Amino acid sequence: MPSADPFNEPHVTTVVGSDSDSLFSTGSHQLDDDRDDQTLLPLTHHANTSSSSIFSFETIPMIPLSQTQARGPELQKKVSFINGLGLVVGLMIGSGLFSSPGTVLEYSGAYGTALAVWFISGLLALSGALCYAELGTMLPMNGGETVYLGRAFGGLVSFMFEFVTITVQKPGRLAIICIVFGEYVSRIAYHTYYFNVPHDSDVSVELADAIIPKFLPKLLAVVCLLILTLVNAFSIRAGIRLQDLLTIFKVLTAVVISIMGVVVLSNKSIIAGGNSLEGDPFKGLGSISYGQFALAFYSGLWAYDGWNNLNYVSGEMKNPHKDLPRVIIFGIPVVIVCYMLANVAYLAALKPEVVIHTNTVSMDFGKKIFGPAGGILFAVCVALSCFGSANASVFTGARIIYVSAKQGHIPGFFGKLSQSKQTPIQALVLQAVLTMIMIMIGSFRVLVNFYSMSSWICASVDDI
Repeated sequence: MPSADPFNEPHVTTVVGSDSDSLFSTGSHQLDDDRDDQTLLPLTHHANTSSSSIFSFETIPMIPLSQTQARGPELQKKVSFINGLGLVVGLMIGSGLFSSPGTVLEYSGAYGTALAVWFISGLLALSGALCYAELGTMLPMNGGETVYLGRAFGGLVSFMFEFVTITVQKPGRLAIICIVFGEYVSRIAYHTYYFNVPHDSDVSVELADAIIPKFLPKLLAVVCLLILTLVNAFSIRAGIRLQDLLTIFKVLTAVVISIMGVVVLSNKSIIAGGNSLEGDPFKGLGSISYGQFALAFYSGLWAYDGWNNLNYVSGEMKNPHKDLPRVIIFGIPVVIVCYMLANVAYLAALKPEVVIHTNTVSMDFGKKIFGPAGGILFAVCVALSCFGSANASVFTGARIIYVSAKQGHIPGFFGKLSQSKQTPIQALVLQAVLTMIMIMIGSFRVLVNFYSMSSWICASVDDI
């Protein structure tokens, strides 16, 4: 059971990130495989823990102390405006951009409505981030929701949020990313090497996907999960270096697709080949219920997930009162524009039935624009992006479990480190089991709805 007031407990640090998709990199002086327990997640009041580059952050306190509680030197103020801007943009752009457009279009009923959903979802993320910015300037401490809920409602509510994070949000997000990885790899293998499936995007995606065994994407998702769990169990440094290597694919792929949105609109030959931007922008795909419209927003909001991550390091910002709102105001609109251009590119190049019936829309887009080689290239970039995002989720999720065990919120068994590798193997195994269960019982769309609902309920409580 949680203690009555978790804010009087020892200072605990963890690595945090978003799993669409976290970006982080650490120096060898902090995440060294030969360090002891306290180096990985120090249970101390004296942690000076963060060094950063524009896209990278190190260990940060998960449950911080107020200034009056600090017994040692304060955390170093190293996070600048540029650092924060890179963090927000890098963490928000993730697998949702490469997999959610079809769901949004299907449940919106028309391309104009779908684009409106993407735009409104971005505004909701912006409004939530602005609320968090106000909280972050009032309580400029690391920890995010755990701090705010604890201060507003007490230790029990803070513990409940932590429990939901461990059992629902982290495994749910990781399962979604792994499933997207599995679907892209399945399409690459079956549509390119083993079957004579035409590379024309006008071919029915439902018919093309029928040749892929239903179990294969989930099997590949589990393989992805197990590989990353083993990598992070074997070496902290290996997991970090893998993340650094794969980060570029996610950002680069998103930027290229966004730029192609402008190019496609100016190329009449591509649009003339069949596209989704035809007819009445708010009619054409049938009647849509309020429930379906809500599902469209779930998928849109999933793609924007990560807007709250700067609050986890607000205690280490050089000037949080000035920079935190500025990062939100400048960073999230950049992501909104990127997402709008990417979706315009998808809709301008592909017919609506293609967009709707695939979770690998980036691959179909690449095939339509650049031919078979383009489809393979885009699919590989997205798969690597998802692999990197999943690695970030594995890394950070296990640390949250580790911290909770150290605080006594879950069995202490999960708060132990491997003596030889200094990695939280028990926490990694627990996370892998929970994630595997979600992969087995849920599809991409079911998990997105499940995750988005729980995530935004927690965010709404914070905003209130």
